[in-house]
Amino acid sequence: MATVQDALKSARSLLNDDAAITWSDAVLIPKLQEAHRELVLELELNHIPVVRAVSSIILVPAGSTDLGNNQPADMVEPTDLYERDVGGTMDDFEDMTELANLPNVSPVASLLYWTWMDERIKFVGATQDREVLIRYRRRIPTPSVNTDDLGFLFAELYIGPRVAALASGNDKFTLQARENLEKIIQMNVIGQQSMPIRRLPYRKGHLLRSYRFR
Repeated sequence: MATVQDALKSARSLLNDDAAITWSDAVLIPKLQEAHRELVLELELNHIPVVRAVSSIILVPAGSTDLGNNQPADMVEPTDLYERDVGGTMDDFEDMTELANLPNVSPVASLLYWTWMDERIKFVGATQDREVLIRYRRRIPTPSVNTDDLGFLFAELYIGPRVAALASGNDKFTLQARENLEKIIQMNVIGQQSMPIRRLPYRKGHLLRSYRFR
């Protein structure tokens, strides 16, 4: 995976400053961070798999109405939740139901329902311990030093020309970045397809979608 330095090298090549005489890291890294945020947004808007993630198996003690400190720190928004008895197998996971508001009901043995409110996953609670698995959209960290990874495959193809455009004001570099964006989207899809996949089982009439271990 490319690093910040790889993208800066690409930008300097376009700017005819391979020796970094004019465009130092200190000058270019803020522009790279802006370009990186732009690219992450493009990937999210295009539903690229790199912004999707799956949590580890999380224990929800009896009576708990949220995940506490076990909620994934990089989660932007959950998309699906599954639950099982403690110590069960992957085949035991069953899908939970998302609701806009949790019902005013007494807890039962399973969690059953969840809602996303105030950036927290919340439950009615259960009368016994449960284990949950979360599929979610994740936050990709913005790089800050030249040794940081850019976070996804081929990101430098967009970020390099875009940094050159932000530094020079030359629209031809922005055009190059936009032309590369479609390639990045295609390449990330292909790259994700090559990763190992585990599938949740067919349960209660619902085909639970595949997820990737990260």
